[in-house]
Amino acid sequence: MENNSESKNELTQSEFKNELTQSEFKKVESENSLNLEYQLLDENDEQINFASLKKMPEFPGGLDSLTKFIQRNYKFPQGFTEYINGKVKSTFVVDTLGKVVDIEIIERLRKDYDTACYKVISKIPDWKPAELANNKKVKVKFLLPFKFVTEE
Repeated sequence: MENNSESKNELTQSEFKNELTQSEFKKVESENSLNLEYQLLDENDEQINFASLKKMPEFPGGLDSLTKFIQRNYKFPQGFTEYINGKVKSTFVVDTLGKVVDIEIIERLRKDYDTACYKVISKIPDWKPAELANNKKVKVKFLLPFKFVTEE
């Protein structure tokens, strides 16, 4: 019987590249409407294997509280009445101290909406940092999409 891990090593370069981009972020298992994905980073911001994670970063009150925090603190751009549909994708890192750092907007919708998303993320309070199996604190990079659907 062929060992599965051996056949994985025979991936072509393009298959390997494709596999890397698909495994870049892992979905957070959650019951709420927040569509979070994450990856683990070491001191050099290199990606770490998910299997070594013992404890995910914890937002005070859990991810439902994070959803409520974002809903309460997101300020819609002033003075706009036209309908807008689309998505802003952002990333941020919860560092080894639990601070939210390195906020980036990676998929833009419109400057005012992009800025509003950036601002709400910058207000997110500290988390309990993630831990590896050896109790070492580790950075976690989150991918957070904001969906805008205007109902007429």
